[in-house]
Amino acid sequence: MYHSQFPWVELYSALLDLSDADGDAYPAVLQPWLVQHAEEARWPLEFAQRTQGNWKAATSEDLCRLYAMFRVTSLLLLRFQQGRADGTDYAGPVITAEGFRAFHLSLGLHVPQTPAYHPFFHEIVAVEPLPDAAAPVFVLGEHWPALMLGDLLYLRAGCTVAAGEDHVVKRIAEHSTLYWTFRRKDRPYKDLSHGWGSNSQWATALRRDYRTPLAYHYNIDARSALPPPGTTADAALMHELLRHRGLIRTAADDSDLFPYCYAHVEPVTAAGD
Repeated sequence: MYHSQFPWVELYSALLDLSDADGDAYPAVLQPWLVQHAEEARWPLEFAQRTQGNWKAATSEDLCRLYAMFRVTSLLLLRFQQGRADGTDYAGPVITAEGFRAFHLSLGLHVPQTPAYHPFFHEIVAVEPLPDAAAPVFVLGEHWPALMLGDLLYLRAGCTVAAGEDHVVKRIAEHSTLYWTFRRKDRPYKDLSHGWGSNSQWATALRRDYRTPLAYHYNIDARSALPPPGTTADAALMHELLRHRGLIRTAADDSDLFPYCYAHVEPVTAAGD
């Protein structure tokens, strides 16, 4: 664990210690933290500005620091989910949608204008099947907003979508394992921190996806380019996993896949499914 992660780890622990009786986490914990750690609260935007012209300028410590920050976000997100996929009845810290948004805006993040549907910006939480199997995907509503840090995607919007089965299969999209994800209430999840000790797990890098005027850049810190669908036995499966972070239409055992090593670039005009 890097020393620079400590403020986020301490915030994460403070949120875990909150009970419902303590009330809303935003005034109780998050606002005081923003005041007490004003320098750290400025760091995300400084990171975005420092790496804007050169994504590779990010250090391993930077990426682990971002991961620690995202662990806080992941904990706050539990309040906007349903289920027991984490094996507990813990609902996460009490927080409103307004408090969730205000905390992240204070860190320099912003809510982007997004297309009608695209896996770069949207995570499928629930599906309303359409009778026309060829009907494209469109967003019916959001459970939480997308967030960006400059051109870096920080959080995809959690959405209920409508779609035909050629594009999204309800039983698959709602229950497939979500990769690059530390904890969820609504579905199975995996990230590279799992299986490590309580200290070592923080030495995990946040996945970085960037949007430029011409392209979506997925998982830029990976070493291997994603093979085009059809070139290898599992290329189509990995393509689906990398873009959606989980399967949305392919029936497969997804409990122990390893999509982390692939990067991918696609034009901004690419279809969302």
